Amino acid sequence: MAEENGNGNGENSREREETMPGGWPFVHSVGDVWAAAGSVLGERWLTDYELVYFPDGSATIYETGGETYRLDKPCFIFTRPGERHRYRFDPDKNVRHLFVHFDYGELRQGDARFESLLAGSPLLPVSGNSLLPALLGQMMRIADFRLAHWKRRLAVLLSSALEELCASADNALEELARPLPLPISQALTYMEEHLEEPITIEAIARQSGWSHEHFTRMFVASVGLSPKRALLERRLRRAELLMLSGRWTVKQIAYRVGFRDEHHFSKMYKRLRGMTASSYIERCENSLARHALPAPDTVASVSANRHVLVNEQIK
Repeated sequence: MAEENGNGNGENSREREETMPGGWPFVHSVGDVWAAAGSVLGERWLTDYELVYFPDGSATIYETGGETYRLDKPCFIFTRPGERHRYRFDPDKNVRHLFVHFDYGELRQGDARFESLLAGSPLLPVSGNSLLPALLGQMMRIADFRLAHWKRRLAVLLSSALEELCASADNALEELARPLPLPISQALTYMEEHLEEPITIEAIARQSGWSHEHFTRMFVASVGLSPKRALLERRLRRAELLMLSGRWTVKQIAYRVGFRDEHHFSKMYKRLRGMTASSYIERCENSLARHALPAPDTVASVSANRHVLVNEQIK
């Protein structure tokens, strides 16, 4: 379901000027959509670029240029303008995917930084230590709630995502596909299982069998965040799921995600998300996103579609 911008022409002009300085992508739309089991999208071709993130592996098939790609692991699909393609979604389960449609002068001009996107495989694997899923998720959050300077922020985040996709061009795919070291995976699992508890980084480090200092160095190298920040992000994401349910107060949520002080939780949430927890709850009261909470194979999940128009395409 597309959402109209709803702003006056003057505001549209200001937003466009804000979004299109030289060197930045121009975002057309973003979405977070469940495709019904067995559905088919295409055959189609686009006039702009599309980046699609599949957070879970499935039997979904992407077809383009006479080639077939099975999306059986978490991955990105990058489609270029004019490329005929088709998605045949998993016949047995509903499939979630996040996407962004955009144009970008740097890509149109064949900038060497983006060689792997311009000439490589459309299938880009992603591992649990990649920053890319978080970047796409943050873009969806910003667009969903029209946070301050939202169009400019979408352009900046998309630019970062594209740079990440093309980083270290000679071994980008191998780096993205590389699994986390087992001690780091064990530490992340421990975080998830103890989010309600006031756990310390020292306790998390012990799960790895390494010293606190060595664990911190390895964690930052593998995940791209400090252990403290990663734990905080996981607590905030868990809090957002609880806020979407509409069944808990801010105080109750704070305790359920490991904060022992409601005010500290509210302060950290506003600092990192740019809005108060109470505002997030209020904005979610009538949101379709709430229906995405049931298991992925329910009818309710299929209806949990968000498609936000950001800028009209320039003809």
